[in-house]
Amino acid sequence: MDIADPEVEQQPRTDSPVFVGSDRYRIQSTLGAGGMGIVYLAEDLKLHRQVAIKKLKDNAASQNARDRIQQEARLLAQLNHPNIVALHDVLEDQGDIALVMEYIEGTTLRPWMRERSPNLQQKLSLLMQICLGLSEAHNLGIIHRDLKSDNILITENAKGEPVAKITDFGIAKSQQLDEKTLTEENQLAGTITAMSPEQILGKPLDARSDLFSLGTIAFELLCGSRPFEKHEAGALAMANRITNEAHTPPQEAWPDIPEPLAILLDKLLAKDPAQRPQNALVVYQGFALLHKQGLESESEDFTATMTDLFTHHKIKSRRRWQRVVAGIAVALVVGASGYWGWKEFTRLEPQYIAVMPVEINGEIRGEENAKALTRTMVRQALMNSVSQLKASALVSFTPKEGQDFEAQLQKLKDKGVTDALFARLECAQVRCEIDIQRIEPVNSQIKQQKSFTFLADKQQEGEYRITNSATALFPASHTNKTRAQVSMSDEDYRKYLEILSRLDQKDLSPEDLSVLEVMINQYPLNTNLYHAYTSVSAKLFVQTDQGAFIERGLAMLERAHTHKLDRQQLLVQELWLRTYSDDKASFEKLLKKFESQEAPSAALLAKYGRFLYVQGDYEAGLHYAQEAAQLNPSADNLYLIAINQTASGDYENARITLSRITKHFPEHWSSYALLGVIELESGNLRAAESAITSIPENLRGWRTKSNLGVVLFLQKSYEHALQIFLSVINEVPDDPATLGQIAETYLMLEKKQDAQRAFRKLLEVSKEENGLEAQQFKAIAEANLGNSTRAIVLVNNMIREASDDTYVRYAAAQVYALAREWRSANYHLEALLQQGMGAEWFNLPAFQQLCTQPEVSQTVANAICD
Repeated sequence: MDIADPEVEQQPRTDSPVFVGSDRYRIQSTLGAGGMGIVYLAEDLKLHRQVAIKKLKDNAASQNARDRIQQEARLLAQLNHPNIVALHDVLEDQGDIALVMEYIEGTTLRPWMRERSPNLQQKLSLLMQICLGLSEAHNLGIIHRDLKSDNILITENAKGEPVAKITDFGIAKSQQLDEKTLTEENQLAGTITAMSPEQILGKPLDARSDLFSLGTIAFELLCGSRPFEKHEAGALAMANRITNEAHTPPQEAWPDIPEPLAILLDKLLAKDPAQRPQNALVVYQGFALLHKQGLESESEDFTATMTDLFTHHKIKSRRRWQRVVAGIAVALVVGASGYWGWKEFTRLEPQYIAVMPVEINGEIRGEENAKALTRTMVRQALMNSVSQLKASALVSFTPKEGQDFEAQLQKLKDKGVTDALFARLECAQVRCEIDIQRIEPVNSQIKQQKSFTFLADKQQEGEYRITNSATALFPASHTNKTRAQVSMSDEDYRKYLEILSRLDQKDLSPEDLSVLEVMINQYPLNTNLYHAYTSVSAKLFVQTDQGAFIERGLAMLERAHTHKLDRQQLLVQELWLRTYSDDKASFEKLLKKFESQEAPSAALLAKYGRFLYVQGDYEAGLHYAQEAAQLNPSADNLYLIAINQTASGDYENARITLSRITKHFPEHWSSYALLGVIELESGNLRAAESAITSIPENLRGWRTKSNLGVVLFLQKSYEHALQIFLSVINEVPDDPATLGQIAETYLMLEKKQDAQRAFRKLLEVSKEENGLEAQQFKAIAEANLGNSTRAIVLVNNMIREASDDTYVRYAAAQVYALAREWRSANYHLEALLQQGMGAEWFNLPAFQQLCTQPEVSQTVANAICD
């Protein structure tokens, strides 16, 4: 339905039909009008419902206009999705045409945004719905070409939640139809502000053009302003902005935007379609990840996972419990990533060193950001000290907000950190007393410390002294020859610190690389500048997904080699940059060169192992995780081994790895949770319960609680299982899996009315979703509510999509049993038993009905019947 002008006043009711001879629809009022068409509110006298009728204005009925409305009818006839306005009927009279469409009681997105104050969850939910509607159209080869906020209608469902509906496919194009769908009268059809650069330039379009338009909608909805503000010089100037000028950075429009969300907006608004996500389903996954679990996650690994998702377009279909494993991995695998690191040149005991947040008390005289720049200088000096130590690697560490000192040390212990550097400053005007401590995270003991005074306005001298003082806290056998200081001008040094400060705040621009290039030309022997350059290159790549930044970083390292700087450090920097590339062959070639120096970095190996895990290459991920753990057997490196083993189905070795973790790191709770998943999947219910209940109750995540509920359910402890499921639903209201578990538990407790209410709720919360798991929930709910025909249709669709998926088969067996289709139910049950699913999964009344049916095979009867 098209609401071209929401401010058009409704006209009085008329009894005139839209077409002569059409007495089924009676016009009630005018909903809106545009340049070519008009939309009426009408009553469908046959079905007693309100509809919207869209027809051409009499003065706009050119052949091109008729072609467009006919095109819209043809395309809408193919589309049947809850997030796309539905076509009910087509009316024709003497060469004229009108579309009878679903009437949406609501408004378009922009006025809805003005009138409401939606929270971030509601905004993400709407964007997820738009993605699903777009995905449906794109799967049928349909490109909208005029996706904008005025073509997104917002209504409310029965619960008062906003629902998005895509409308106005008048200039949409089917990729299966002839290119001459529209005549030359509308060569550039659409709205400039909603167009992609390639659409403005008249280039061939694919689905990624709509994703650019989706990016403009998402930017406005989330950030409260448009990515390209309207240009006063008119449409041509606006077109030039979109095709040639950068969009407003999301962080500028919304300073507090979560970094993964900013990354996604930047990718959607990329000029080059190849730099955008591959399809709308990938974008949906990103919004869904943020909606369900990402809003409270600020870890760099979470950001990296999002970046990998949007960069490499991987859509993984896993069994339900494997999806739980993936969720655990995203939230808990910290996978020690580092700035630089290496193995000892000799047989020294390796050291993995982290720099803790710098604490400054008092005030520092000078410019407004004097304290921030001093903090950056001290942090950088401590990091530099690690580069002067043999057999040492610097491990990156950023504590969670509000995490106390002891909790930080515990986290460092789990990361395998052997030494932590901590600095506390007491400053007054330009004098600062600094206390530098070398702390052992294993026992929280201070090994060494040193105190002295420096002048805050002499920052370069301060950095050099802090670096050497921190180095001196370590044994002389680990200390390399101290590097000479390569000084810069005070102005250049301040610029350098400002860039490092923005690096920590993730607020960089390509101009920062240009500034560093100028400084490197002037100070070519300053090693710190090359470190800064590669760090900025990597961060800009994460922000923009532009491989050119990685290439610039690699080229700068080649320049560094010509000045005969520390080859070892340059190799580490190159290895780090190449972890952001898809080129496994180049990475492995470099790694062999690195290993020939007898100095591989556990931190970088772990980072690459995690990267491969996210890509689904579990065999390679396992290899690099094992290499990292050999060098640094930290809890996180061992856990990285375990999740790769689990994801590849090697449960036996995963158990061995997890046992090793819990023996040496008895409070690494994510290992117990993963072990619970493995034992549950294997049918070892007592072992699964033991693993999960080893975790303190207040530290169990809702997924782990849900797994415990399933364990108790399968052990027939239904009352206890129900208590747990109800507590989970309080934490994550409307979670479909938990609602399904609640409903099935009520069935086992013979509380049929409660079960029916839970199944109705499950159907309600899953009806707007169309993924494979959502279809399973809907099918089971429909079958238990007596709607067998609808349930079987859903099951057949799922089987066509994923016939080998365990939970598709499980849903199919349950649906067919409830529909009394005994032979079909038996077929899927036999397949599940052959796969190794235990008999305890088939205690539901639906399955037990089969025990009295002659059509059931002896194999099934022996397995599931008493």
